[in-house]
This record gives sequence, C-alpha cells and structure tokens, in this order.
Amino acid sequence: MRPHLLPLLLITVPALVSANVYKCEVNGVITYSQIPCSDDAQVTDYSRDEIADPPQPQSTTSTDKAAATMNRLSDSIKKRDMRIAINRLKSDKAKLQNQRDAKMAKLKNSKRYANNNLAGAVWEESLSNEMAAIAAQYDTDVRAIDVEIDRLNDELKRL
Repeated sequence: MRPHLLPLLLITVPALVSANVYKCEVNGVITYSQIPCSDDAQVTDYSRDEIADPPQPQSTTSTDKAAATMNRLSDSIKKRDMRIAINRLKSDKAKLQNQRDAKMAKLKNSKRYANNNLAGAVWEESLSNEMAAIAAQYDTDVRAIDVEIDRLNDELKRL
C-alpha cells in the first residue's frame, strides 16, 4: 500500500463504519433499524459519535476486600500445603525408623551365631561396627527430617 494513502484511509474508514440506529414504533411494536422505518423514527443514543465514559474503577474498599480475600485464600493454601508436607515428612521418618530397626534386628540375630573363638569375636565386632554405622546413618537422616519438620511448623505458626 502506498504510504500517502494511509492517512486518507484512516480518515474515511470511521465515517463509513459509523451508522445511525433508529427507534421506530409500528403498530405499537418498537423496533430498531439502521434505516428509518417511519416518519417519526428517532435516532437513538447508539448512533451518537460520543465516546462512552470509560468504566469506573472499582472502589478501593471492594478492591481491598478482594485483595484481603485473595491473601486469606493464599495463606490457607500455603498452610494446607505445609501440613501435607509435614505429614509426608513424618511418614518418611517412620519408614526410616522401621528400616533401621529391621536392619538392626537382623544384625543382632546374626550376632547370636558368633562362635566362641577368635573368628567369632572378630565377626561379632564387625557386626557391632556395622550396627553403629547403620544407627549413625539413619539417625542423621531422621535428624534432617526433624529439622525440616520444625522449620515447617515454625513457618506454619507465622502464617
């Protein structure tokens, strides 16, 4: 398109697009039309070239109420998610403790079969070292979960 035609087009298009809307009453029935349907047809407000007032923004009180409601909902969702996370961590902690106890019981049971000689004493010491390592490993994991549960509980209290 040629650049000098663009301003001309921008001026003429609104004039072509605008149309009058007529309100007519024929046999007691009110109708609206783009062409006058009788001599007493009235031009309606729809056909005026005035720009309608922009919609008024909501009053600050309703906006504040909506924001407060959204904040409450957001806090409620955060609390729910924290409670779910806490329950999941407690479940994980219980599983870890059960696993630890099962491994310890298995090793204790193995200790019963140690012979009463040097080889049996070495094997029993090896089992004791393994039990200590398992206890340390699981205790570290359980403490990490406890720290996370405490952090979530503190954050939950702040909300």
